[in-house]
Amino acid sequence: MNLPQKISLLSFVVSQVVIIVSYIISVQYGHVEACLPYLEGCLNITDAGIYSPEGYVFRGGMITACAFFIVWWGISHQWLKLQLTQQNTKIRIMSALGVVASLGLVVATAVLIPDRKAIAWTPHVIGAMVFFSASFAAQLLMTYLLHRPEIKARISNKSLMSKVLIVAVQGVMIATFLYLELSDGSESIRSAIEWWLALLIALYFLTASWDWQGYKLTASIEHSPAVKGYNATLNTSP
Repeated sequence: MNLPQKISLLSFVVSQVVIIVSYIISVQYGHVEACLPYLEGCLNITDAGIYSPEGYVFRGGMITACAFFIVWWGISHQWLKLQLTQQNTKIRIMSALGVVASLGLVVATAVLIPDRKAIAWTPHVIGAMVFFSASFAAQLLMTYLLHRPEIKARISNKSLMSKVLIVAVQGVMIATFLYLELSDGSESIRSAIEWWLALLIALYFLTASWDWQGYKLTASIEHSPAVKGYNATLNTSP
């Protein structure tokens, strides 16, 4: 397994393990009820990461996961540039949305401190909304780019179909969430959707391990007289 594939795997594993471990700890300490949040929507993800000691696991773990997300988007940027020479603007928009989404999650996570009354809920809610919406937009745009003839033939059908399915389900869930939010609908369904969206976003990261097989990640520093300094670049290559 090469380094890009490891980043893909870690982006999935770290984020999901942190969420599940934090929830298990919060149940053990009696901070939340035991249930199946993906099916019952008995609590949102935030509730599993507020109190001590699970809060330390959640905050530290999710911010670490965000670092992997940002690296993942950087690799995706360079990898797509190798394949699609005429789509640089769309690739830059895609990676920018991905980084913004990750930073939104950092903000949403960093403000979670016990107890609930002390939490700055406005930046938390805005950060979470930015994460889910910008991640969806970035992954949707990446899926569109992967359908370009120059690259479509180079990736496996299972990878492409997995991405299409993941993005499609995300779109349906986000639309359902917005409808329920505007109509003051079922809170349990909204909570369940939040758990599933976090899982789907992470699964999308994981699918890149199929695409990046045979590629390596390299870094280079080049002198740039035009800017009187040096340029550092991160590259992927076969």
